[in-house]
Amino acid sequence: MHCIMTPKVFISALLLAAASLAQAAYPEFTGTKPNGGQRGTDWKLTVTGNRLQDFESLIFFSPGFTQKSVDKVENNKVEVTVAVAADVVPGNHLLRIRTKSGVSHARQVFVGPFPNVDEKEPNTEFEAAQVVGFNQTVEGVVTTEDVDYYKITAKKGQRISVEVDGLRLGYVTFDPYIAIIDKDRFEKAFSDDTILHRQDGYCSFVAEYDGDYFVMVRESSYRGGGNNFYRLHIGGFRRPDVVYPAGGKIGSKTPVRFIEKDSSFEEEVQLPADVDPGFMLYSKTQEAAPSGNPFRLVPFDNALEAEPNNEQAKATVTPTGEPIALNGVIETPGDIDFFKVPLKKDQQVVLQAFAQSLGSPLDSVVNVYNEKGASLGGNDDGGGRRRLDSKQTVKIPADGNYYVRVTDHLERGGPNYVYRIELIASQPELTFASPHYSVNDSHYRQFMAIPRGGRMALLENFTRSNVGGDFKFEASGLPAGVKLLTEIAPKDQPGMPLVFEAAPDAPLGHATVPVTLTSVDPNVKVVGRMRQEFDIVRAGNVVYYTEIEDKLPVAVVEEAPYSLEIVKPTAPLVNNGILNLKVVAKRQEGFKAPIRVLMVWKPNGISTLGEQTIPEGQNECSFQLDANANTPAGTWKFVVMGEADAGKGRVYNASPFCEVFTAPAFVSAPAIPLTAVEQGKETIMLAKIEHLLPFEGEAKAQVVGVPETIPIEGATINKETKEVSFKVKTHDKSPVGKQANLFVSVEVPVPGGTSTHRIALGSILRIDAPRKAPAAPAAAAPVVAANKPKEEAKPAAPKVLSRLEQLRLEAAGAK
Repeated sequence: MHCIMTPKVFISALLLAAASLAQAAYPEFTGTKPNGGQRGTDWKLTVTGNRLQDFESLIFFSPGFTQKSVDKVENNKVEVTVAVAADVVPGNHLLRIRTKSGVSHARQVFVGPFPNVDEKEPNTEFEAAQVVGFNQTVEGVVTTEDVDYYKITAKKGQRISVEVDGLRLGYVTFDPYIAIIDKDRFEKAFSDDTILHRQDGYCSFVAEYDGDYFVMVRESSYRGGGNNFYRLHIGGFRRPDVVYPAGGKIGSKTPVRFIEKDSSFEEEVQLPADVDPGFMLYSKTQEAAPSGNPFRLVPFDNALEAEPNNEQAKATVTPTGEPIALNGVIETPGDIDFFKVPLKKDQQVVLQAFAQSLGSPLDSVVNVYNEKGASLGGNDDGGGRRRLDSKQTVKIPADGNYYVRVTDHLERGGPNYVYRIELIASQPELTFASPHYSVNDSHYRQFMAIPRGGRMALLENFTRSNVGGDFKFEASGLPAGVKLLTEIAPKDQPGMPLVFEAAPDAPLGHATVPVTLTSVDPNVKVVGRMRQEFDIVRAGNVVYYTEIEDKLPVAVVEEAPYSLEIVKPTAPLVNNGILNLKVVAKRQEGFKAPIRVLMVWKPNGISTLGEQTIPEGQNECSFQLDANANTPAGTWKFVVMGEADAGKGRVYNASPFCEVFTAPAFVSAPAIPLTAVEQGKETIMLAKIEHLLPFEGEAKAQVVGVPETIPIEGATINKETKEVSFKVKTHDKSPVGKQANLFVSVEVPVPGGTSTHRIALGSILRIDAPRKAPAAPAAAAPVVAANKPKEEAKPAAPKVLSRLEQLRLEAAGAK
């Protein structure tokens, strides 16, 4: 079959195709090749994914990365040149893809101290090992049942260290096994799993002779696969398990000890001035490892254990009460450490243990006692994702000294059994983050891809600790043409929508923006910070690695093919009332796809569905807002966000803010007492009206909640009405039984329209089955005169029974 287009149809098709190409999309980001590189160099980086044909730039969260050129662009891959500064911290760094039409999920690249070397097959046999040198990083892959060998030449006494990034790359739950092997094929050092890096191992060995040694890497169970990628670091670096103390006060100089399997070394470090949940510590005096050691940055002091402190009477005395961090090492099997801490009555003290989350093998058990040795609380596990770290909250009964006891659950110990217990009760803190919008996907919609002339919105939930009052949002360094619409984070709201808007002529571009909260009270110095946690390595419900970011990726993308607007209500939403909030879509010509409309936020006391859908080709939907009895009066800014498939992925566009007013109710009423009626009969439901505020005119009232087969007539009330009756008519189709949770809907006239009230909540109507008429008693035979014709006997009229007599009769019949 051949189809011939007329010129007019052909031109329309071209215009429609051009419009679809211009529509925004959600690019897919699946990986990079290589997975990392050496700092202080330029990388040739290939990023892979889908819907990349309008690629513009990579978005880097860390400073020191510069995209120098875009070398090749295809739908499924892009080649770029990236410059990485020499002072970029080694380890993993998040990045996203920005196209002209959208922003991708985040992935990571790894920065290392060594140059890359690609694996070259065949290297699966010991005799065919690939030759490499010291201080190199091998980028390779372990295929099914694959074993990769590398040969390195060392001098006697020279340290050989190996570390592998496998699981951390984030492709699959790859479990690599590594070993250092001598010329006689004996494994001199090996590693499968580690506390610090989970499935990713590291090991070190000091060469026993001049000559060749071999490094082996494979999947621990000889499985492997086409996406079991690894970065294998080979060098003479020091590889600490943990650092002691494992945290310190921001801005201070702190002596620390880097603890390895069989040795340690000490340094003094200058700590950053700001809290950084992902901070890693690297040696400045030794050849540093490719990855750092986690180190806690906090705004309070350390207390270091002083041995002997293995009983309450010899407890290490802390210089202050909370907030304080207790630091120690369970150095030998069976070791116990005690600390003496002054605390105040009624303090709710949180004791958070950090051990395995810092690379320590300690399975902490933490107990709290008073001066007489009575227990206030204890905890073994439950300290977060690394579940063997303990966490508990203890209420202090009286002013005095209290004792914190720390040991290992299995009574183990050793030089690397480091712990840190942070005690916090009164430390002021304010953080905020967006909730996860999808199951098992913490990246979904966690960015601002703002269409030209449109908006994007995220819900930000607040976590306050000893901080009150109103705060205001601030966002510095926004892309050109972008402005922040949200102003205040109210003291009495658990969250607020964060909304950005782009001008119609805003240039395409992006920035990673530090969004903060500052108090409207100049005397409050607390600054609220974003703490958005992303799953970096996850398999189903198991989360292996996360990253916490304090910056929001904000990008300007091409115009969306639709826009949304909330129609401003003309009447208030009252307590125990409802209000329909209408949303209208304006579509570009040719765009007919369904639009998912998301209610971004609702204030305390108001409930509604989380989303509605504008069907294909249609332009409206509505949300029913439901206010409870305690909803405060005020003005609330509502916003909805649209999500639609424009043919190349998801397209977002939010509405402008729309003000909704809440107000006290005009009328109220208690539940209508149980009203019973026999099927086929009529009755009256009577509501007693309580007037809370005067109103003019007549309000329409109707009982709501019964099926259509139970007709109930409406009624009207005015400001003088004390009682209102509703006539109930039943028939043979009216269902027998209780109709519960009924209420009366009252449309009260107000300036601008009517306000819907719900009163008499919880009213009940009961329909009883028709009563059975009792059998008539037998009539006595009449005396008939001899010559008089016999007359027919008339039955006696049935006695009219009361409702109570009917029920008693029915009960007697049932027996």
